[in-house]
Formats: sequence, C-alpha cells, structure tokens
Amino acid sequence: MHIPDGYISPKVFVPFYLLFIPLFVKGIKKLRRQLNEEVLPLLSSLTALSFIIMMFNIPIPGGTSGHALGTALIAIIFGPWAGFMAICFVLLLQALLFGDGGITTYAINAIAMGYVASFSGYYTYKLLKNKIPKKLNYFLSGWVSIVLASVVVAIVLGIEPYIAKSASGVPIYFPYGLKITLPAIVGSHMLFFGVIEGLFTLFGVSYFKRYLDTGQGYKTIGVKKETSDMLLFFFVILLIMLLVPLGIITENPAWGEWNLSFFNEKLGFIPLGIKHFSTFYSAPLSGYALPGMSAVASYYLSAILAFFITTFIFYLFSRKRNVLFDKLFFVNYLLVIFAVVVSTNLYFILLFLIIALLLSGKDIFKLIWRTLAAILVFNLLSSIYFIITKNYTNLVVFNLRTFTILYFTLLAGKKLNLFAIFSFSPFISYTLTLAYSQIMNYLTTYEQMKQALDSRIVKKITLMNSYSILGYQINLFIKKTFENSKEITQAINSRTII
Repeated sequence: MHIPDGYISPKVFVPFYLLFIPLFVKGIKKLRRQLNEEVLPLLSSLTALSFIIMMFNIPIPGGTSGHALGTALIAIIFGPWAGFMAICFVLLLQALLFGDGGITTYAINAIAMGYVASFSGYYTYKLLKNKIPKKLNYFLSGWVSIVLASVVVAIVLGIEPYIAKSASGVPIYFPYGLKITLPAIVGSHMLFFGVIEGLFTLFGVSYFKRYLDTGQGYKTIGVKKETSDMLLFFFVILLIMLLVPLGIITENPAWGEWNLSFFNEKLGFIPLGIKHFSTFYSAPLSGYALPGMSAVASYYLSAILAFFITTFIFYLFSRKRNVLFDKLFFVNYLLVIFAVVVSTNLYFILLFLIIALLLSGKDIFKLIWRTLAAILVFNLLSSIYFIITKNYTNLVVFNLRTFTILYFTLLAGKKLNLFAIFSFSPFISYTLTLAYSQIMNYLTTYEQMKQALDSRIVKKITLMNSYSILGYQINLFIKKTFENSKEITQAINSRTII
C-alpha cells in the first residue's frame, strides 16, 4: 500500500499534506506527554517491529504481494495517537532511506496506514470490548484497521484517471479507475492481508496484555515477569530480523507499486506524471539494497538500521529513562557494532556515526578527542601500510569503521548504567552502583589526604608518627562510611527506590 511518487497528482497530495500537518503536530504533543520510562522501550520496539514486518512481502494468487502493518497492535496497547505517530516514523524512514513509498505521497500513506488504521483499529477494539471474546476482538480490530486503510488507498488511486487526464483523455498519473482499484486492493486485503494483520494483532496484543494494564496508564504487573517477557520479546525481534530475507522470495510487487517498465508493457506508454515524478527523489538505499552487498545481506543490515533509528527517534522524545530502556539501548549497541563490522558500505557506516554524534549531546567533543587518540594509537601502522600501497579506499573504510565502533563504545559507557544492564536484581544493581560510587569517592579523598600530608612534611616522620597518621586516616574513613551510609539510607527511603 506504499504509494510511490508520480502516482498521485498535486491536486490530491497537496490537500492531504494540509490535512496531515496539523494531525502530525497534535500527535507530537500527545506523544511527548505519553512517553515515560515505562512506555518508551516497548513503544520504540513495537515501532521497529512494525517496520520489519512490512519487509515481509507475502505473495498471493494473482501475481501480487503485500504485508501486515502492525498499526492496530500499537494502537490497542498505547492508544490511537501513539499508533499513528509510530507508523508516521516508520513510513518516513522507509521513504527517505529506502525509497519504499514516495515523498510527495507520504501524507497519503501516513493518513491511510497510520491515522485511519490506528483509529479504526483502536475504536473497533473499544466498541467490541466485553461484547465478544477478547481474541476475536483483537483479530477483528487488526482486520478492520488494514482493510479501511486499503479503502483509502484504493479511492485515492482510483480517482486519478477521472481528475487528471490530458485533452485527449489519456491519464496523466495513475491510469486505473475505481472499478479496478477497489476490488484489487480492498478485495486482497479483505481476503488475505486482513487475515494476516488480524492474526498478528491477536498474538501481539494477547502477549503484551499479560503484563500491561492499558486501562490504568500502562502499568506493569510485575518486575520479574516484565523483565523475562521483554527479554523474550527482544529475542523474537532478533528472530524476525533473521527471517527478514523471506520478504524477497517473491518477485511480484504489491499491487500499485510498479516500476516504469510495467506501465510500458501493460499500457504501451508511461503516464507523463509517473514518468516525471518517479525521479522526484532518489533514496540512498533504494529497494533496501546496499552497494556491493547481496540482497540477503542488504535486507539484514536494513532491518538492523531500522531497529536502531526507530529507537533513536523515540530516544529524542524521551524525558526519563529506566533500566529497561538501558537494556534496549544496549541491544541496539550490539546490533550496531555487528552491522558496522560486517558492512563495507562507506555511507552505511557514516550514517551510524552521524546518529552517534547526535546522541552525544554536550559530550560530543570530549568523545571525539578520546576516539581520535585511540585511533592514532591502534590504527597508525595499518594506516601507513594502506598509504604506502595506495589503497586509499580501504584506508578510509578501515579508519571510519574503527572510529565508529570506538565512538559507540565510549558513548555506551557514558550513557548507560552498565550495572543495571547486566543485573536482573534491582537490589544488587543499586548495591553495586552505590559501592562503585563510594569507592571512587574514597579514592578521591585518599589522594587529597596524601597530597595534603606530603605538602606539610618537611622531614622524615618517625614510626610512631606514621602509626598515628594511619590511625587517624582509618578513623576518618570509618566515620565517613557511617555518615554516608546514613545519608544513602535516608535518600533511598525518601524516594522509595528499593
């Protein structure tokens, strides 16, 4: 259902943009108020999952294919505005980076697959709640969401031959009318893709309803259950990433997402609008293809890139983060390191580095200097070899890859609570964190005492004096320990941390 550039005339896509912009602005405001340390990790992960699910093109009878959306799943769990904004981010990423869907038609795609699918799925769920079995409700909500989205797309495409044609009656943009688009698009979604969307929504909502209370502000039921469920969820996302290349098993495009040769073959001509606007924007990773890499490898790296950028977008909107978000960020860190190591595409690595720089905030220059210093130490000999052999391409890729990996590692160490990531007990995590903090504090105090003592001693001290100084230092640290312990206990009790 991703309408490409050139299919829709300006007299249609311009009004859609005028409708979309205020909806998007309102959605941003709603999302900022809703995002918190509990909602952020799961919402960003589900958004990334939606992106990956859309990469599964499923062939159906008739020589076409399609995919699920995941909009209803997000809407039922987090509300219709969150579902709308999540799909807006997914579609924007697909259009800008991978050329999946057009820039001129972005507003139409976002309203159909985002706004209409999200609100119709959510209110179908609310309308049928407590009236039919829960699982049937989840299924129907998903089915209705994608079918109504397909109705919008079918109508927008189908009216083009009637409103945009030349003086001789030849369509300038999309050439097929409503008699063809409605049964072809809506029919296939009612019979095939609606069922897939319904099942995806059913299993997804049933899974997350186990520990989310969507009626009381998305409260978790239990920490242990939440942690194990989220770890399982991350594993499922990784598994889906591994299965992503199944999306290229069919060479049949989705109905209405054809290239220029299709129109030339079927109609004997290429509509002028499609011919003109089809080159309106050229995506850097068009078709999920990376230069010099196989289709399967490109799909894998595209999925990793999508997962990371989606999390990054929600990170920009977040005001608070918790341990679960740190775990999610750490998973992203591992995926990025893997992607950068295996990729030979200069622009792909550079994109990850740019995102890392944006995440750095005020620490950007400090991290850059530290990374450059490490690069100078570790890469000097290899760089000299590449220069001598005049292998400048490998010189740039090698140093850029190393710089990106080191920068991400330093950034992760700066941004994340590593104790919390590797600890599944909040009590142990807080204990280790506080112990580490106190050790560093005591080391600083000891160094200050040592410097003060050295600056005041003008002659060699006797053995008794050294014992006296040592006793004073031990007594000071014992006293400081009790005082710090009391302050920490009061702070924990006042904040109900444990």
